[in-house]
Amino acid sequence: MARSMGFELLKVEWASEGRDRLLRVYLDKPAPGVTIDDCEQFSKALGTTLDVEAELPWSYHLEVSSPGLNRPLVTARHFSEQVGKIIQVHTEAEVQGRRNFKGELIQVAAEPPEQIAMRIDGAEYRIPLAAVSRANLDYFATEERDSPAPKKGKKKLP
Repeated sequence: MARSMGFELLKVEWASEGRDRLLRVYLDKPAPGVTIDDCEQFSKALGTTLDVEAELPWSYHLEVSSPGLNRPLVTARHFSEQVGKIIQVHTEAEVQGRRNFKGELIQVAAEPPEQIAMRIDGAEYRIPLAAVSRANLDYFATEERDSPAPKKGKKKLP
């Protein structure tokens, strides 16, 4: 359905907020990107389809969203688009002695076995994409790193 409406379905996830279940759907599309109207249009179409065809044993709230600044990374292509930026990666099992990674994405190998390489505090980590449970761009960390540092010096008093 997403593709026929001109969207890329980035990620679908179930979440809980208190006693409520939440179905989150992340969409993307080429520039200028996903708009609020796009989210509303897709939400109505998907909601109608789920109401008619899905036999879920519980009630839920549907949330359709653009990927936002800290966009989720799922496929090798998603990672490739973020090379040189700061990302956060979580794995279910330990990889090189850790499960949480935050650092610069330096390489993506798309051939099997797909993996990414990250630089964290001067060390390089290679993480198979199959081990990644959750990953996203850290937009603000990338912006902070890439913005020029303020000049230090004495200010002259009037």
